[in-house]
Amino acid sequence: MSDATDVYAADVIPQNLAIEAMRDSGYRNTAYAIAELVDNSVQAQAQDVQLFCVEELVQLEHRQRRQLSKIAVLDDGIGMDAETLRKALQFGNGTRLKDRSGIGRFGMGLPNSSIAQASRLDVWTWRNGPENALHTYIDVEEIAHGSLREVPLPQADALPVEWQNLSTAIGDTGTLVLWSDLSMGRLTWKGAKATLRNTSLLIGRTHRNFIHDSSLRVRMVTVLDDDVEEEFDVPINDPMYLMPSPNLPPPFDKEPMFEQALTEDVIIVLNGEEHTVSTRYSVARPATVEQANNDRGKTAYGRDADRNMGVSVMRAGRELILDRSWTIRYDPRERWWGCEVEFPPELDEIFGVTNNKQAATHFTELAELEWSDFLEGGETTIQEVKDRLDEEGDPRGVLLNLSETIKRNLKQLREKVKAQGKGNRGGSKQRHPEGDPTDKANEKWKDRDREKPLPDTDEKPSDDDVKNLDEDLQEDGRTDAEREDLIARVKSGDLKILFVDKELGSSGELFTIRPRGGATEVVFNRLHPAFETIFDTISMDEDLDSMSTTDLQNRLGAASSAVHILFAAWARMEREDAANQRTYERVREDWGKLARDFLEDSDR
Repeated sequence: MSDATDVYAADVIPQNLAIEAMRDSGYRNTAYAIAELVDNSVQAQAQDVQLFCVEELVQLEHRQRRQLSKIAVLDDGIGMDAETLRKALQFGNGTRLKDRSGIGRFGMGLPNSSIAQASRLDVWTWRNGPENALHTYIDVEEIAHGSLREVPLPQADALPVEWQNLSTAIGDTGTLVLWSDLSMGRLTWKGAKATLRNTSLLIGRTHRNFIHDSSLRVRMVTVLDDDVEEEFDVPINDPMYLMPSPNLPPPFDKEPMFEQALTEDVIIVLNGEEHTVSTRYSVARPATVEQANNDRGKTAYGRDADRNMGVSVMRAGRELILDRSWTIRYDPRERWWGCEVEFPPELDEIFGVTNNKQAATHFTELAELEWSDFLEGGETTIQEVKDRLDEEGDPRGVLLNLSETIKRNLKQLREKVKAQGKGNRGGSKQRHPEGDPTDKANEKWKDRDREKPLPDTDEKPSDDDVKNLDEDLQEDGRTDAEREDLIARVKSGDLKILFVDKELGSSGELFTIRPRGGATEVVFNRLHPAFETIFDTISMDEDLDSMSTTDLQNRLGAASSAVHILFAAWARMEREDAANQRTYERVREDWGKLARDFLEDSDR
């Protein structure tokens, strides 16, 4: 009987295991956990928030070092009464579970973020001066051992003097959240400076709108031996770069680094109600190129833009995530555009918002999927796919139009960024660090002329030839000096072959050949998919040093794959024109021999 009693008395979720599982609740790092506390302050109408990182000296085997001992967030919000305070420390409870009006709602932020970083959470809150504060706590060790099963009833307990002395913004109302018994294995950074620096970057981005409109001031404070050692205000960190930031070098500390490109709203209908999702887009100003002398990837603002690369997903004015899924990850030019998508909290389930407000899973999934990937049966249109997904209760159906809108607009932004690079690339040496293919091809062309000269090899280009060539070179982004040099070489007969990139009007033609007297212009079509995946992938207008080895490998891998696919297209063309198979064989053989001769080194 006792055995049966033990079985039936067993907890479905043992308390000690549950609390450990909750500690692994998925906060990306300490900065994200702290940002949850700032959310609570904003929801409590705080205007001043102070983040304290308290360090102590610890003795190691051969030396002393500084180490975090406490993290605290103090605000001047409206404070809480005893009932609200107790609920706030319960997992999955809270006072805003059904409130869609602000950035809170899930009832998990305060306890989850706290125990993810520390074993002990204390909260003081007051509505009539800090000397009349209420206090309660939760302790991971006590919960795990079974001695703490309920949030202790809040008790009258004045805000400790040490925090009153450290703070510069204590009001008649407010709250202090204190993490102690910090879990060193869970902290991302062990020191105050690194913690504050990284948290400042995150909060400056996630809460940028509140900081920008002066409704929120967040102050970072380092404390050592009970004294303030260093403090600073969190500056704006805008991934759209439409707001100046003091973190950027001049002139972008005083003026925006990007300019607004376009805006487009998408209406989402849910349960018969219309909701507006706003999409906004920005692109780097020409000044970013001019300031960098054509090498903006290596600048301080270029590195900053790389850190803020992605689509900023906003909910109720607060950024959830900077989603890099929408970027071409191997291409550093992606840093020079910005995109912001803002939706109301009513669409949380549709976007797939997690309770720690660090992801929008359904939205992210669509970054790498096209609507055609969802086709089933006889479906042929996006509306048919959308209707079926809606009928099945799949939230991705509601988001399909939004996804297609973003992809279409990002394509426009990428073209703008490419055009900036084309117009300011600083010459052929920068484009082709291993040597200009024009010079190599010209050498082989002249070798071939000695063996088999073209009928017009000594012909001078006409005035129209020169005019048209100059126009093509301008569209290709060549400088005045480059154009003058190339045209002079064509006129003199020294240059027999040259390459130009431009739009040919449609995406069907990969390249065309244009005689210019005795010279030949090979024009690659920017509109053809192969241009981006091969030529523009390898011959990029950005700094290779800014790319990781993995990014370079991915970029070259994409180019290699595209080359194989091009030959597959050629093979298909031959098979579809079987009657002329012998002609194709002769062309392949002749072209192959020429390619061999052109590619061989001159001294072989």
